[in-house]
Amino acid sequence: MSPTTQVLLSGALTFGVPLALAFRELRVLRRPNRGAGWGGDPIVPTPPPPPPTDPETPSRPLPECLIIAARGLPERSVREPELV
Repeated sequence: MSPTTQVLLSGALTFGVPLALAFRELRVLRRPNRGAGWGGDPIVPTPPPPPPTDPETPSRPLPECLIIAARGLPERSVREPELV
């Protein structure tokens, strides 16, 4: 076998067969046509509802542990080692 033929066959085995298998898998796994292209109709995200502005429903305050963490202050409680 000539060196050129060997290089071509080796390249076909190295790159051609995996590429052919990948294309086959893509074609088999393709979703049924529900519109244009692969994805079908695009999903339009709906914005969340605005928060209530009613003064009778006040928002809950943050817990104290989160306020301390946001300020970067150390915790108030002091840890004591256990006696064993």
